[in-house]
Amino acid sequence: MSAVLVDNRISKKIAASLIDYASVLLPLPPHPSLPRPVASHPDMLLWSCGNSIITYEDYLPIAKDVFKTLEDMGYNVLTSSRSPADKYPLDVRLNCATVGKNVICNERFADSLVLQTARKKGLSVLHANQGYAKCSTLTVAENAVITADASIYKASLKAKLDALMITPRHVRLDGYDTGFIGGATGVTDEAVLFCGDLSLHPDAEAIEEFCLKYKKKPVCLSDDPLYDYGTLFFFKEK
Repeated sequence: MSAVLVDNRISKKIAASLIDYASVLLPLPPHPSLPRPVASHPDMLLWSCGNSIITYEDYLPIAKDVFKTLEDMGYNVLTSSRSPADKYPLDVRLNCATVGKNVICNERFADSLVLQTARKKGLSVLHANQGYAKCSTLTVAENAVITADASIYKASLKAKLDALMITPRHVRLDGYDTGFIGGATGVTDEAVLFCGDLSLHPDAEAIEEFCLKYKKKPVCLSDDPLYDYGTLFFFKEK
């Protein structure tokens, strides 16, 4: 069994396309304390690494069926006692990007349970000024990322990760000036899935080449402009 966590408002086109990559779609309900446009975004609601998943304690009962499914698949769901709020940086506590043996985040704003769990697992914490670190990071492989954020790019290079810097913007997110490339994508063992048509991005060719370099096929889930629904999180049964 495999599952993908998605925003419960994801388009029907993309939901239909995802059936080819996961046996179960798990739509996330909104957290009432987060800003409405991102209240159901997976990268705002959980952090995952290995068999560990961290979410908010007050969100667990709201999405109990989703987390019960993940527990039944063999994942250990941990909860942070802190709650998010609708103002930055209180909304980004779990918005941290796991990249191989590293976690990229704004260390000042990341939840203490994420930092503690990451270090217990032997991960290096890479500080970036960008609080929306997971939204802003497309993790192509364990040592390779794509981002439009200068601080994430700099932190990645410092850690000797292969990083592709792309043009900012060009990703839609209603209610905001722009969305982020990490939030408009999901990654499986074989593919990088884009929530929209990659060819409409000015750096489409470079992005495609970078994905293929790591033997990941770039796949467009719809023919609409790229849209940030929050990172698509894929889970396989343990």
